[in-house]
Amino acid sequence: MKRIYLYGALAFVGVLLLGLIFILTQSDSAGDSDAAASFLDPSRRAIEDMAGGAVDLDLVLEDYREWAQYPPNSRPLRADHLDVIEYRSIRVGVQNMPVKANGELRESGYACALEPEFHTVTEGESLRVFLYCLRSGDGARVKVRLSEARLEAKAGERRFSPPVPEGNDSGLHGDERSGDGVYTFVFRPRPEDWASMYLTANFAIVGDDSGFTHSLRTQFFSSPVAPARFTGAVTDRVENGALFTSVELAVVKPGEYTIEANLFSGDEPVGYARTDVKLGGGRQTAELEFFGKVIADAGLAGPYRLVGLRAYLNTDVIQPELLARSPAEVERFLSTVRDDRPKRMVVPYFSGAPETAAYRLEQFSDREYDSPEKRERIQQLAALRDSDR
Repeated sequence: MKRIYLYGALAFVGVLLLGLIFILTQSDSAGDSDAAASFLDPSRRAIEDMAGGAVDLDLVLEDYREWAQYPPNSRPLRADHLDVIEYRSIRVGVQNMPVKANGELRESGYACALEPEFHTVTEGESLRVFLYCLRSGDGARVKVRLSEARLEAKAGERRFSPPVPEGNDSGLHGDERSGDGVYTFVFRPRPEDWASMYLTANFAIVGDDSGFTHSLRTQFFSSPVAPARFTGAVTDRVENGALFTSVELAVVKPGEYTIEANLFSGDEPVGYARTDVKLGGGRQTAELEFFGKVIADAGLAGPYRLVGLRAYLNTDVIQPELLARSPAEVERFLSTVRDDRPKRMVVPYFSGAPETAAYRLEQFSDREYDSPEKRERIQQLAALRDSDR
């Protein structure tokens, strides 16, 4: 329950703390996507950096002005925004595997990895995790000998132990090639396996004369029950110099959804959009706006492809509207709530790439984004800069 108590403390402190720190640490949007770290407001780091030492406040203001040319939920997409373009990837590099001899650590001459093929498994899917080792120097793959595998699950403060995934290097049950040194675990979630999963593998490296037992641990997320599904129905239009796309979902669990997508022109990335919307049950539509300046600055005409359509239902036990209540109401809720579930339930990823109409580039406006929140942020950052002189 530690996180619950923390929320309670923040709720009471939030009633008392007003002013600059609050303004600087808020976003124009309802929250930042885990998959959109490339697009975070640079001024949000200002308070944190100030606590650690000197900060160039002129640069902070300049960076914010440049960032705020576009709205928080519609950003230019570049080829190096891999966290957004490769939105399902989980990058796990190999790590050196030292051995212990005579009470001292020394290099074994091998590096290994325990790598999930993607970060989230949804309804109807299985997920593979690959264990492999490379010999230092020539990078040749070597075989491993598994001695133990454990799977632990965490859902909020609740812990449980799902069945350990099957594993082999026999070319069967999800393993691609027999004896190639890639030991493959296959996780097939049960409906109740809604949690962050932590897989630990203990193993020896064939050819390592020390016989030392190594251990690696990795993490992925299991969301095995779909709260909604994309139907594939998508419409688009240009309005006020921006591109709007409406996507349809068949919703099983009504609630607050976050929906994201990438926009491409052919194989060239153009933009990213996100919306936070409350959806009822049944067939529902949600609209994503690709800001006009995003498309105008990319200089790429349509038709465009809507790539990587993805969404999740917000299932955090602490919903945003709760903290807006009175301290007494918050305290009563927190005294009874159980933090026993993950913060999100993931919609199965849509594999299609619907195409828009063939819009002309001049249909999109190149004017900068403006909002009361943006103007207030600039005023506050300027005041902070001036007070520091």
